Amino acid sequence: MEFDWSIAWRYRDALLGGMLMTVQVSALGIIGGTVLGIVVASIGSAPGLFFRRLANSYIEIVRNIPLIVKIFYLYYVLGFDAIIAGLIGLSIHQSGYISDVITSGLRSIPREQTESARVLGHSYPQIFFYVLIPQLLRITVPPLTSQYIEVIKNSSIMMFLGIPELTWQTQQIEFETARGYVAAGVATLLYLSLALSVSALMSAAQWKWRRAI
Repeated sequence: MEFDWSIAWRYRDALLGGMLMTVQVSALGIIGGTVLGIVVASIGSAPGLFFRRLANSYIEIVRNIPLIVKIFYLYYVLGFDAIIAGLIGLSIHQSGYISDVITSGLRSIPREQTESARVLGHSYPQIFFYVLIPQLLRITVPPLTSQYIEVIKNSSIMMFLGIPELTWQTQQIEFETARGYVAAGVATLLYLSLALSVSALMSAAQWKWRRAI
């Protein structure tokens, strides 16, 4: 099999455009998944058995339904626009895992801090956002890094909705040139560069937060 790497250069605009779309989708998915994950974790950590069971039920349901089923349901059944269905599905899917990370981080913080804050008259939302969250940012960076990289990898499923992200572009190059292995090789390197960039940014953030605390 002849490797014609000039194809990668010829289709560089398509590959870079696909990478840009992957970056945009992944960034929004990370934000959405993190916000939802924090909300679910805060509900699960609230006083009362009902809230804990509600959060656990959400996590179990979300984690046991494949991502592709979520986005297909949002797109074909509920009729959302392709990009909206993909972003909502990606955010919901990853929030089930991120909420677990946040919950584990909360459990690692001594309960005495929460009790002391309550004695001083702070409400639970105030305790969560001003006492617990700053410490969570430092504790949960390593596991959150893995989850954010998962978002980047899972974004490739959006190709099934016709969203022109990186994997979708490689398929188009395969159809046009029958040299999909070239595009796939370049796409692999681009995905790797994105994952390493996220890892580097999170490590830098963790270092900064540790110095600030």
